[in-house]
Amino acid sequence: MNKYFKSLFAIVIFPLLMLLTGCNSEGAFSESTVKLERIDITASPITTRGVSELTLAVGNKQPFEAVGHYSDGSSRTLTDLTMSDWRTSAPDVGRFDEPGVFTATNEGNTTLTATKDGVTSNTVDVNVSAAVITSIQVTPSPVNVAKGQTQQLTATATFSDATSSDVSTSVTWTPIDTATATVSPTGLLSAVEVGNTTLTATKDGVPSNTVDVNVCADLAGTCIDIFDTGTGKLFTNSPSEAYLDSIGGSATDGIYTENGTYGPSGNFYLFNWTNANALCTTYNTLSLGGRRNWRLATRDELKVELYDASGNMFTARGWPTGYYYWSATPVGSRYYSVVLIVGGVGSVSPGYAGYASCVSNP
Repeated sequence: MNKYFKSLFAIVIFPLLMLLTGCNSEGAFSESTVKLERIDITASPITTRGVSELTLAVGNKQPFEAVGHYSDGSSRTLTDLTMSDWRTSAPDVGRFDEPGVFTATNEGNTTLTATKDGVTSNTVDVNVSAAVITSIQVTPSPVNVAKGQTQQLTATATFSDATSSDVSTSVTWTPIDTATATVSPTGLLSAVEVGNTTLTATKDGVPSNTVDVNVCADLAGTCIDIFDTGTGKLFTNSPSEAYLDSIGGSATDGIYTENGTYGPSGNFYLFNWTNANALCTTYNTLSLGGRRNWRLATRDELKVELYDASGNMFTARGWPTGYYYWSATPVGSRYYSVVLIVGGVGSVSPGYAGYASCVSNP
């Protein structure tokens, strides 16, 4: 090695090697370590550092973000925290069902923290209150009712804890046009005049779905009566030609023309027993009245729950009654039928045609 390279090694290379190797007294490698120093957890919309306060209702879910701050001045979101890293002081009040997502389960107070590498975050104090209404659904919707008749409405509230309750008597009912229809404090709609309007129900600042209301002159028009007997069980009259055609139709077996003596003047479809059942299936497909459990009425439902309770159904509700109504109750190879103008009970072969009333249990 010539003098030039020896000088270069002594002056430049050797000091560089010493700097890079960083030898200590034992000749071992020394490295500075970046450490986690602080964790901040925040819950939107609260973003204050340190002790925070949050109010949730039972059933609410609240996501949290954890940000780690390091000794080198850097910070990052801690996406690698597990469920066990998130902690609540009162597991009976709420829990973490997934990392960073707190679910309020019972009324009370709890304190939340997150932990990583021996570092514990700030605390978030959570007050869990009673469940609150998240939505209100009014049924039936839409409403088709004959002038002079009534229709019971039901308002069902869904709460933040996924429970539901009938709130029909505690909501505020608001029909847009009271000249067409009015609604009592208990949810009983009265059809005042032929026309169309809408209505809503509101409770605790939460509005319901908007219900379209169509008031017909009578049930020979594009209306069907969904009659609540007072228990939440619903009955329909046999549909008019105009109504069934307006909803897309169903299999039929003729038409009977009422002349105003035993039913409103107009045409009403007839059904054999099979097609009477198919009519109820059609109602299920359409979610008539907000329900999907429509079926053909039994003999006792027609005779006892309708006729014995309300009498002549033309007088009571404006139904067509000039023909017998099918029942789902068999008698040998035939099925019972009920005449809803006098309450007479008979039996008919399933191939014959008659009226059909569908029933929905609450």
